[in-house]
Amino acid sequence: MTTEALAVQVVNRSGTQTVINAVTSANGFTFPNDGHTLLWVVNDAGALTLVFTIRPTLDGQTVTRTVVVTASQAWVIGPFPVDVYNDANGLVLCTPDADLTGTTEGVAVISF
Repeated sequence: MTTEALAVQVVNRSGTQTVINAVTSANGFTFPNDGHTLLWVVNDAGALTLVFTIRPTLDGQTVTRTVVVTASQAWVIGPFPVDVYNDANGLVLCTPDADLTGTTEGVAVISF
């Protein structure tokens, strides 16, 4: 399974122009997480479901957390506790149920 790897954009008091990344839903995307990481989701279509994989497994089963981003909205999700969301490589896995590839939609990973 190949996922899209997104880079963290650091926000500071001077302001940061963020880059919105288009992502496809096929395999999801990953991003590094230090516990101060937020996911900015811009959704210009219908309701969007994001599924975050939680670590570790429970009785050998993968556990997930679902967030529904309403239609035509921008949401900020997080922070993500590292002991709950990070895999062995320090990455969070998120799988959207639809592509975020419109002209004004996508995701940005930001940290403070």
